Formats: sequence, C-alpha cells, structure tokens
Amino acid sequence: MYVFNTCIGTLAVRYFNIVSALGGVLAVLLVSSQPQLQQPAPKQPQCRNSGESVQKTATPDQRCPPDQRGIALGLYSEDPDWSYVPMLEEMAAVGANHAAIVVPWYMKTSIDVSIFAHPEFTVPERTIKKAIADARSQGLSILFFPILRVEDKSNGGWRGTLAPADVDAFFANYEAFILRLAAFAETLCVPLFSIGSELSSMDVHEEKWRGIIAKVREVYSGDLLYSANWDHFEKVAFFDALDYVGVTGYFELTQPGTDPTVSDLVRSWQGIKTRLLDFQSRIKKPLILTEVGYLSQKNTAAWPWKEGADDPIDLEGQRRCYEAFRLVWGGEPSLAGVYFWNWFGWGGRKSKEYTPRGKPAAEEIATWYFER
Repeated sequence: MYVFNTCIGTLAVRYFNIVSALGGVLAVLLVSSQPQLQQPAPKQPQCRNSGESVQKTATPDQRCPPDQRGIALGLYSEDPDWSYVPMLEEMAAVGANHAAIVVPWYMKTSIDVSIFAHPEFTVPERTIKKAIADARSQGLSILFFPILRVEDKSNGGWRGTLAPADVDAFFANYEAFILRLAAFAETLCVPLFSIGSELSSMDVHEEKWRGIIAKVREVYSGDLLYSANWDHFEKVAFFDALDYVGVTGYFELTQPGTDPTVSDLVRSWQGIKTRLLDFQSRIKKPLILTEVGYLSQKNTAAWPWKEGADDPIDLEGQRRCYEAFRLVWGGEPSLAGVYFWNWFGWGGRKSKEYTPRGKPAAEEIATWYFER
C-alpha cells in the first residue's frame, strides 16, 4: 500500500499519468490551510502478511482528503471468473487507496427470515478472494462490505424496511451470515469489516446488535463499522461498541426539478456536515461516509438514493455533486474515510448509473484524492 505524508511531491509522476489518462487537466482547488488533527490509530488484524494499514496520518493542508480515500466496487458480475482488474486499476489511477469490496446476499421478501447466497448474484468465496488480492496488487486496502438485497420487491420492500415475521429467527440467521463472512475476512487479513448496512427497521434492536458485535470480535481481529442509512443514523444506539461511525451519504441536497449550482449544493452539505459532526462528537468515534454517490441524471441531487430513477442524462449535474462534496469535506479532521459509490458498471458518457467511470465525476475524485 502507498504511504502518503504530504500533499505534494511524492505523487507527481503518477498525478501526471492520470491527467493524461483522463484526457484533461485537473484543476487544483486553492483553499486556505488549517491544521488537521491526528485520528486514533485503529487496531490491526492479528494476521500474517497483511501488509495493510488504515492508520490515520496527519496533514497540515486543508484541501487534503481523508486517509481512507475509498471507492466501492460491487462484485456484481454473474460470471464468477470475470476479472475486476481493469476497474481496480482505474480506481487506483484516480487516487483511491481503499476499496470497499461489496458482496450481496439475499432475502426472498422483506418479511422473510432466511438469508442466502443467490445462485446467480452472490459471488463465491474464491471470487472474493481473487478480487481482494487484485485490489491489493493495486495498492488498495480493503473494507469488506456485505449487504442484504431483497429479491422480490413487489411490495416495495428493501433492506431498510425489513419486517421479518419472526425477529428472533431473522437475527439468528443474520448472525450466522455475518459471522461466516467475518471469519472469512479474517482468513484474508482484511483490516476493516462492515457488520451491516442500511438496515434501518432492524438496527433499532440494540441488544441484538451488541450480541452480534461481541461474537464477530471473537472471530475477527480487525476494525468494525456499521453503515447506517443517511436518514436514520441518529437512531443507531450501538456505535459505541464499534470502531467507526459509518453513515451513507445520500442526503437530499435540493428539490426535484431544480438545477442547483455548486454553491447551492455546498450550502446544503454544510448544514448536513454540522449535523453529522455533532453526532460524531457525541459518539467519539471517527466518521466514515460509507457510500457517497450520484446518478448521472437530472434530479440526482434531489434524490441521490433513488437507485431506480430514469431521468435524462446529466453528467454535469453528477460532477457538480462531487465537486460540492470535496469542497465541504476537504481537510475535515473528523472524517476518517469516504467511499464513492460505485465503480462497477460500463460507465461512459451515455451511462445514467452511479459509476463515475469515464465521466467528469471521475476527474473530481482525482482532483481531490491526488491532493495527498
């Protein structure tokens, strides 16, 4: 993994390579400097030959991104032997030093209790192992990020609105599922693991989660986070048992039908940032924004969470959202990491999806991530 101690010098050669690869000159943000506080050094896995670190290093430059300069990569290909190497190379080329490896498991419906590896859409462990090895070969440290998906959405259900018929049975199955993947992550010496994501209707069961966390720590020696939904994070009561406060970043920044400027988006993010940092200061854990993403469509700032949206393509609107985010969060010492969602996808100028591949949004990522 690359080690970055200053914002200049050490990445000069690689910076100019990526400028050429992106086909344009990346503008450098000029902002006044202020000191940045040292983050607590997280515990490392008790594994051999990991070669990874998620330790926070201080920097004096306000423009700099957090230590965990992440991009999510969903292992979504139905071909278990499909290579993620080109995408991982691109992620490293725009300055990422962390990859969230996203692995979906499934429930049939939102009222079910069973959790299963989907025969088409859940990759086998050998695929995960290969993707993690390939990510490491690009200098990327790993956040293992399992998520639940609901196969039958006919009743509008998704993982944030689960209503299992038997809560105890659901948690017994969830515990078995997450312990299996945590133990697997330990065999791979992964330094950071998410115990859950966006389970808003279920993360109110505090004691169930505290029990799961305790059991995960018996089989996994790295750091833990939970990824709370953007509209529910203040109701999660077990963050104190984890190593990070994790929150998804799909906050609504404007009203539908508007065309916000970067300044408009910055103003919206500033209020959200204050709310997040107030919460983080009460919990006294470093903050990770586990998913920050925008569709390349009109209205993306109004409903960045709306995965199924099908509005007209708007690459510039997506880019402005990325620019506003880095302007607000650059140099924030309480932000331990951010993971942009999601590199997987064909990308390009005809893509309406979240992926920033081949879009102006990728240049915004590189502009910020190469400030280190």
